[in-house]
Amino acid sequence: MQPQNIQIIGDSAGAGLILQLLSHILHPIDTVPPLVLPSRIGGFYLMSPWVSLMGDTGSHAVNDKSDVISAKTLGYWGRSVLVDVPESQNAHVEAVKAPEEWFKGADGVVKRVLITAGAAECLRDDIVQFADVFKKHHPDVEVVVQKGGVHDDPYYDFSVKESKLGELTPLIVKWFAEGFDS
Repeated sequence: MQPQNIQIIGDSAGAGLILQLLSHILHPIDTVPPLVLPSRIGGFYLMSPWVSLMGDTGSHAVNDKSDVISAKTLGYWGRSVLVDVPESQNAHVEAVKAPEEWFKGADGVVKRVLITAGAAECLRDDIVQFADVFKKHHPDVEVVVQKGGVHDDPYYDFSVKESKLGELTPLIVKWFAEGFDS
């Protein structure tokens, strides 16, 4: 299978891993073999990406009681992850804190990107801030903040067998379907 026929989805830390992969392609870590692709990857879908591990932005405080993961838990997990990350590699792990030009060239690695967040999730501000910078380096990025949505909100449409899907789920399905048409 060729990269242009692959669409990769990651939620939360999984979306962070996708961004770490992209960071490594653009800025290889010396101790890790570089990854050179024969063509662009078809698409990345970043659902509620964990782009800042510290949990210290405004939406963490505002949405702490409405989200499914508390700001305290996110901060605890983030500190646990960062303890073993050398400072020289922080941009690989916390995408929102990467230098402004860090993702320059991303359009040469992935054809299109969908980034979603919930308006009521703790990570919202970090995700929106990251997306605003990322869009400067990629012409085909769609960002959707779901009204009233929480962390990984689209999963709940299926896990609780909702008869009426949230507004984001049909958009995601359509986005993936369009990726196979081109």
